[in-house]
Amino acid sequence: MTQHAEIVLQEMTFTRTDFAAMRAYAQKIPIQTIASSYYSEDSPQLDLGLERFLIEMRNALVERAIQHNPHFAEILKGARQGGSLTVKALDILIKAADAPKATPQLTDAISKWFRPKTVVALRSEGLLTLSDLINMIYRRGGGWWRSIPRIGKMRADVVTKWINTHSETLGNVVVVESSTTNLIQLTLDPNRPSELVPIDRLGLPSEYSGTFGINRSPSFCYIQANNDKDALLAYLTRFADQPHTFRAYRKELERFLLWSVMVQRKPMSSLLVDDCEDYKVFLRAPLPSFTGMKVPRSSSRWKPFTEEQMSAKSQKHAILVIRACFKYLVDVRYLAGNPWSVVKDPSVTQEVNPIRIERALTDDLWERVVEYLQENANESTKVQERIALAALLLMGDSGLRRQEVANSQRHKLKLYNHEHMIYTLEVHGKGNKNRLVPVSVRTVDAIKAHWKDRNIDFDTHREETPLLSPITIPRHKAALKKHEERRIEGYSGDSLYPVIMRTWKKIQNIDGLAETFSIDDIDKLATSSPHAYRHTFGTLAVEAGMPLDVAQAILGHASSATTGIYVRTKEKRMVGEAAKFFGKKNDAKI
Repeated sequence: MTQHAEIVLQEMTFTRTDFAAMRAYAQKIPIQTIASSYYSEDSPQLDLGLERFLIEMRNALVERAIQHNPHFAEILKGARQGGSLTVKALDILIKAADAPKATPQLTDAISKWFRPKTVVALRSEGLLTLSDLINMIYRRGGGWWRSIPRIGKMRADVVTKWINTHSETLGNVVVVESSTTNLIQLTLDPNRPSELVPIDRLGLPSEYSGTFGINRSPSFCYIQANNDKDALLAYLTRFADQPHTFRAYRKELERFLLWSVMVQRKPMSSLLVDDCEDYKVFLRAPLPSFTGMKVPRSSSRWKPFTEEQMSAKSQKHAILVIRACFKYLVDVRYLAGNPWSVVKDPSVTQEVNPIRIERALTDDLWERVVEYLQENANESTKVQERIALAALLLMGDSGLRRQEVANSQRHKLKLYNHEHMIYTLEVHGKGNKNRLVPVSVRTVDAIKAHWKDRNIDFDTHREETPLLSPITIPRHKAALKKHEERRIEGYSGDSLYPVIMRTWKKIQNIDGLAETFSIDDIDKLATSSPHAYRHTFGTLAVEAGMPLDVAQAILGHASSATTGIYVRTKEKRMVGEAAKFFGKKNDAKI
C-alpha cells in the first residue's frame, strides 16, 4: 500500500473571501447560502465540499493560533473539539492567520509541526519534542523509523528532509541506511553443511522468508516489513540506542530465526505452539552444526551458540526475549497471534544471592590493592597500568559498571564541593537512565595522570571527551577505522575489560607481591573480575552505614531489594549464632 507522505502541517493560504465565509459559518448561516453568496460554481473551495473546507480551515487556524500563543488553547478548546466558534475565538483565528511564519525550534512539541496521526506514532516511542526526534535519529541511524508503527521509509524521508530544510535552527541530520549487499543465502541441503551467518548478512530462501507465513496478520501492518527478517530488524531498531540490550536481543532472535528455517523447516511466521516447545528442548542441547568457538561476527567460523551448555537462567532469558518480540509483532499487526503466549518458561532455581557479592573485597584488601596499583603506576612507562587504575577506582570508589566507565565523559565530571574536594560524575547507565555518582580525589588524580599520557590538560579541557581513551591503537582494521578521523575515541566496555585484566595479571607476576598480599588475598584477587570492584563499593558503602536509598541511587539499581543484598547483617548474625550453637555442642561432648 502506498504511504501517504503528507505528514508535515501545511502553511495556510486563505483569502478575505474565505474569512468572510468562515464568519458566516460561525453564525450558523446555511452552507448553501454561504456557497452562493461568496463563491462561484468553479471555486476550488467547493471541489471537496465547502463545509469540509471550512472545518479544515478552522482547525488549521486553531493550531496556528495555539502555536503563537499556548494560552489560547483553553479559549479555543470548544473550536478545537468541533464545537461552535464564539466571536472572541473567531477574532483570535483571524489575527493568527496574519501572524508571521514560525521557525521550528528544538524545544517545539512535535504536534506543532506534524499531522495528528504522525504525532501519535512518534509519541508511542516517547518522542515529545523535535529535539527528542532528532536525537533518536542520530542514535538509531538510517533505520530509525523501522520499529515505529505507521512511519515507513517514505514518511521517514519526508521527516528528515523537513528537518534539513530548517537546519539553521535544528541542524542537519545525515542518515545512512545499512547495506543489504553481500547477503549469504542459506543452504538447506542436509548432505551439505550450511554456512550459518548472523542476521545482518542472512539471505533466506523465498519459501522460508515468511512473506506468506500462515501466522501473518491479514490486517494493515504498521511497520514496513515484507518478511520475517525485516520484522525482527524492525523490532531490534527499538534498542539501537541501548547497545547491551540490542546485542543480547539480536543474539537470541537470530538464533531462533536460524533454528526455525534450518531445523524446523518453517518460516518463523508459520511456527505454532508445538514448534515453540521444540525450541525449548533445542536450547538444552543445540545441534553441533549450531555451536562453535566464540569468534567475531564477521568470521566464517561464526556459529549462533558457543560450545558451553546454556544455563537454565540463560534459556529462560532467551524465551522471554522471543516472547516479547512476538508480542510486539502482534501489536504492530505483522503476526496474527503469539504462540509463545501459552508456552511456559523453563524452570530456574532461585538463587539465594543472585548477585555474586562474595567476590567483593574487604575494606583492608581494597585499600591495599589501590595502594599497590598506585605505586606500580608511578613509573613513566606504565601507561596501560594508569588506565587500569583509573578504571578500577571508578568501579571500586564510585560503583560504576564497566560499560559506564567506558562511556564516562569529561564534561560530566565536576568539582561539587571545594572545601571537601568532592567531585560528581553524571553517568549514562543501565536502562538508558542518567544518574549522579560521587568521585573520590584519588580517582580524579588517576584520571589526570592518564590525561597527561594523552597530552591533554585535564583542568582546562572540559569538552565532551571520553575520560578514558586508548593511548596506542591496535593494528587491526576495526580499531584503525574507529580512530581514522583523528577525533578522540573512548573505549567500549568489551575493549576495556582486557586492559584491566592484562594489567592485573602482569602485576600478579611481579616479585615481591607476597610482601603485600597473603596467599588467600592473592587467590581471591586471581578469581576477581572488574565487576567485583563494583560489588566492593556496594558492600563497603552499606557496611559503613550509607543509607540504602543513597547507595541505590549511586549504584543505579531499579529496586531497593537489589541494593539490600549488600546488607550482610542478617548473614553475619546467622553465622555467629550458629558458631555459638556448635560451640556449646562441642563443649558438651568434652
